[in-house]
Amino acid sequence: MSDENKIDIKYLQALVLQESENDSIQELDSDFYNSISKFIGNLNSLEYEGVEAKIKKTLVDMVTELTTFLLKMRLEKASLDNSSSPILLDVEKYILNSQREMEERKEIILSRILSGKSKLLEPNDE
Repeated sequence: MSDENKIDIKYLQALVLQESENDSIQELDSDFYNSISKFIGNLNSLEYEGVEAKIKKTLVDMVTELTTFLLKMRLEKASLDNSSSPILLDVEKYILNSQREMEERKEIILSRILSGKSKLLEPNDE
């Protein structure tokens, strides 16, 4: 899938459909999000006028919506499973790790508040 020519609406729609129909996270090419980014970048670099410009904008919007939906769905599945599945891509793991760190920090602060500790705003060991 590293070939950017495989990125098109039908392909993305099929991926989103496949992901939505399965409870488990589906395997994606490790360069998937990079390919999407390059595809959108290439589209945005093209100059069109009139109807062709509207078609290009619609295509970019559709790719954006499908990619956003796919990413959200995959992250939600991973969060519900509370897993760091090896199928997740590095970008997805990065997002999930930051969410986990935020949850841990929230729990620490909440714990300090509820235990009556007054030094809430002092720097924490990181």
